[in-house]
Amino acid sequence: MTNTLYIKNELEQLTRLYAFLEQQAGVYKLEELQSMQIKLALEEAVTNVILYAYPDKKDQDIRIDMSYEDKRLTIVITDTGLDFNPLERQEPDLTLSLEERPVGGLGIYLVKQLMTEVTYKRSAGKNILTMTKDIL
Repeated sequence: MTNTLYIKNELEQLTRLYAFLEQQAGVYKLEELQSMQIKLALEEAVTNVILYAYPDKKDQDIRIDMSYEDKRLTIVITDTGLDFNPLERQEPDLTLSLEERPVGGLGIYLVKQLMTEVTYKRSAGKNILTMTKDIL
């Protein structure tokens, strides 16, 4: 069964996202560490959509679908914003100091570390980011 949340591209909407995730974590009986990892990855991905997908538009929808099957949590984030594949970004060089490191890229790196699998596709004018996490 898939549960869906629609939010607008406003940072204030993150509180609705947190409440949705907390509710789903209870339904799926996620452990606290897993729930925190998923929250961090989801927050990073959705914040990027809020901040960058619609540079000149407000009141745009972001759809978050969450499902759990066979010990695998799947989260799909869909928006109709600018075409952007975050997985094409170069991996950050973590050996550089903070002063030397270019801005950007660390968030999606973190998402990929926290989740089991992260994929992206562009279809019918929509960005579709799918994140899965194996729940052991």
